[in-house]
Amino acid sequence: MLVVMTRVLFVIALCCAAAVVALAQPSRASAGWCWPNCSTYGLLYAWTSSNNGCWYSGGEVCSGWSYWSLNGVSKTCYPGCDYWRQTPGQILYGFENSARIRGSFTRLPGTWFIHPSDVGMGGYLRAQVTEWQGTVSQINAAAAG
Repeated sequence: MLVVMTRVLFVIALCCAAAVVALAQPSRASAGWCWPNCSTYGLLYAWTSSNNGCWYSGGEVCSGWSYWSLNGVSKTCYPGCDYWRQTPGQILYGFENSARIRGSFTRLPGTWFIHPSDVGMGGYLRAQVTEWQGTVSQINAAAAG
């Protein structure tokens, strides 16, 4: 009888542990900064500004100052892509401090990521995306610390 009770308790404990594991969900990742927000795209024109003192007063959106570890940008084919799948708007995405702005350029749609160390930067920075050349770009930008 003791063996049967031990097995029943073991099965119940195993079921409870399986239920806990099955119901446990990781917390959602969240960005420390998003533009225009964390769930939609915005149009980045030559005159767009986040009005918070970016390196360039127009054509750039940037985060507040922080110890950012990653900047990501999602760029669509808006207003269209050519035969080589490039958009008419080239963006610079990366980081800036009070002395310099550094990053990577792209005309391609897709999702792109950059770390401050990729461009020889670190410390107290702003994450930024700039409409560098051409026409409008449709983007969603986000940075995490």
